[in-house]
Amino acid sequence: MKFEEKDGIDYAAVTVQLPGGERVPFLFTVKQLFASGKPESFSGEFLVPIYRGSSFLDPKGIGGSQGYDNAVALPPAGRGDEEELAKENVKNAVESKGKITLSVTKSKPETRESHTRFFFLLVEEGEFGESPSSW
Repeated sequence: MKFEEKDGIDYAAVTVQLPGGERVPFLFTVKQLFASGKPESFSGEFLVPIYRGSSFLDPKGIGGSQGYDNAVALPPAGRGDEEELAKENVKNAVESKGKITLSVTKSKPETRESHTRFFFLLVEEGEFGESPSSW
């Protein structure tokens, strides 16, 4: 089986069941997906777009083109951690790749509907490339 997404799946409202059984609403977006395999398990890579532009401000007031330059007090020069601080403060709006595995659990060929379970993996970064430790 081959599945090729051509126009993009933007903000499809789905319900996700978390480990432990809790169900939460989720807006699902997939771009440029080509998946292959058997109906019970097919997988592929897709584009993870950046939807928040450079003017979006994070909770600390830092943005790509607006807001503060950094979220720490002015550090003394030559401390040796300038690179580490730059990783947290310089916003980088770059698209990345995600991986997804899908499994068709039920289908209605006459209406072209399917009930599908999915598992996907995204990069472990924030919206602008910062690490989860800065959230």
